[in-house]
Amino acid sequence: MSKKVLITGASGFVGSFLVEKALDLGFDTYAGIRSSSSLEYLQDDRINLCYIDFENLAELTEILETQRFDYIIHNAGLTKAKDEASYYKVNTDLVSTLLQAIERSEIPLTKLVLISSLAAYGPADLTSEGVVKENSIPQAVTAYGKSKWEAEKILKSSSKVPYNIVRPTAVYGPREQDFLTVYKMINQGLELFVGYQTQKLTFIYIEDLVEQIFNIMLIAKSGKNYFISDGHYYSASQLHNYIKSALQKKTVKLRLPLFIVKGLAHITEFTSRFTGKYPPLNPQKVAELKCKSWVCDISPLQKDFDFKPKYYLAEGIENTIKWNKQRKLI
Repeated sequence: MSKKVLITGASGFVGSFLVEKALDLGFDTYAGIRSSSSLEYLQDDRINLCYIDFENLAELTEILETQRFDYIIHNAGLTKAKDEASYYKVNTDLVSTLLQAIERSEIPLTKLVLISSLAAYGPADLTSEGVVKENSIPQAVTAYGKSKWEAEKILKSSSKVPYNIVRPTAVYGPREQDFLTVYKMINQGLELFVGYQTQKLTFIYIEDLVEQIFNIMLIAKSGKNYFISDGHYYSASQLHNYIKSALQKKTVKLRLPLFIVKGLAHITEFTSRFTGKYPPLNPQKVAELKCKSWVCDISPLQKDFDFKPKYYLAEGIENTIKWNKQRKLI
């Protein structure tokens, strides 16, 4: 009998790829979604759709008691929100509810994997060594990161549930929406830079990420946690050059002082009240743009799994641009 895995947040960018990987690996795969979730990337007949209301503890407990999952990948989360409370409601409180449901249902769970974020620890420029490590003091600079760190603390305090925590840096690839804004801008011939300092940016391609999540779920010792990037760091100029190369575009470069971008972020946030769609450029994003380095330590991943990414940024961007072009999104 196939092992059962529940993947929450299954309709989103990372979640939909996790579902596909689970199917490829032969899992009896349950896609945890809300009633309002898009099913665009959940069309495979082998997928078991599992509608979850995380605010209903009794209902969630019943689902776990009935299905008896072997593994849970808790990927559901909020990356953009109009207010700070929303981050904690989704990113933190859902973890607490899920843990209560697991304990009440008394299912013999083999592993719970929490998809957290490098943002939970904050940037490397706040560390003494210039790189974020497991023993670094978490210093999140955004409400998103702080809510993720609170979720980690809740999970670590639970002694009954075997777990791993995965902390990806910026994830990109097909289906991702925020980077699409940058692709479109460069495709229109405009290259926008923020501020005058050079950042050390880190990335992980979606396929590399999901492969390692399953390696960690199946092999890693409970309680072991991992940062994930492709092991390199890049400047914004390098990122833009890879995009321009993939698009075969020349651009006009425009550099805006940080205070102007901050003002624009507040304007776009305000106008989103009328559009109903929270913008990629917002005050939380500006807080990240102010940071000098997002370098993280992936040596535990390299040691435990001999991790070598299949895609570095140049190849990953090329694949992503090709996918977006095929679907006429660019």
